[in-house]
Amino acid sequence: MSAWRKFLNSPVGPKTTHFWGPVANWGFVVAGLVDTQRPPEIISGNMTSAMCVYSALFMRFAWMVQPRNYLLLSCHAANESVQLYQLSRWAAANGYLGDKEPVTDGQTPTAPPVKA
Repeated sequence: MSAWRKFLNSPVGPKTTHFWGPVANWGFVVAGLVDTQRPPEIISGNMTSAMCVYSALFMRFAWMVQPRNYLLLSCHAANESVQLYQLSRWAAANGYLGDKEPVTDGQTPTAPPVKA
């Protein structure tokens, strides 16, 4: 049996949800990476925290399910990394890390005040 046919018919191959679920979840990773270019003031701390918990739970699921789903594990590990980075940007922008003043007026912390 060829390697392609073996993969096609495997328990985690493209004929199963063990394959297509993780492929779809890579969208979260891509969206998070795109959002790293946006200002941290628009990051939702609640949603980013929820995404961190979600990815942590599903990393465990991917490890425990039989057969092990390494594609799902890698997807959620990548998403956990991106979301933790976004959470650190949100915390810094809101003054939780102690190195910057909180942003309350929509300006970046380093921008000079706007004169009326």
